[in-house]
Amino acid sequence: MLTPNQIHAAEYDGQSAAFRLLLLLNEHLHPSAYDSAEDRTEAASALLEAFAAVFSGCLADALEHQGSDAVAVLYQRITERAPELLASLNR
Repeated sequence: MLTPNQIHAAEYDGQSAAFRLLLLLNEHLHPSAYDSAEDRTEAASALLEAFAAVFSGCLADALEHQGSDAVAVLYQRITERAPELLASLNR
């Protein structure tokens, strides 16, 4: 069983990953990033699509379930496939 400090560290890592994604998204949406609002939206969409694509197979599996079962399946699939997902990003 994890200690409170270990749980806190894991939660912090998750929040840090979300923070990084949101920072990048904000950079793409900043008025100085691109010439037009349409370009900013397109870049932001590309960022989010690329992020979601990493987990697309896991999401597809999860969508076959309902409610909290879907969330549990998503977490399980990401956990099971973490090594292969990481390897696919390192190519």
